[in-house]
Amino acid sequence: MSGGRSRSQKHQNRVPFVAKRDIKRNEGDRERELGLRNLALQNVCKRCQQKIVWRFQMGKYKAKKPGTRGRCNKCEQKSVRMAYRSLCDACGKAHDLCPGCQHPPSEANASRDVPEACASSGSDSDAESEPASDGEES
Repeated sequence: MSGGRSRSQKHQNRVPFVAKRDIKRNEGDRERELGLRNLALQNVCKRCQQKIVWRFQMGKYKAKKPGTRGRCNKCEQKSVRMAYRSLCDACGKAHDLCPGCQHPPSEANASRDVPEACASSGSDSDAESEPASDGEES
């Protein structure tokens, strides 16, 4: 059957998704998760930070097991401690690259900010034209 559904969704979402809503967690668990979140967000570009924050919000973040390390793509040593990274911190700093996406932080942010600017330029064109007209009058 090639036709699309003609009726609406049967069950609508009444409340937003909250990760680990039904799990009873003590204060120590929350503190460990906050510490892990802070460590995961260090030394990465904005785009990689957004990805990691999304993974924490949706309960998708899977930390590396204690004692396991990944192999760095630059120095080829097993020195990557954090999940979702492909460079060790030393190589990231030495080569000025994001350990998550292996791009320079300025390029990683700029290349992904261009579509957002283009998408928002259509809606902000009226707001941008008003200050320009104010500037011409002054």
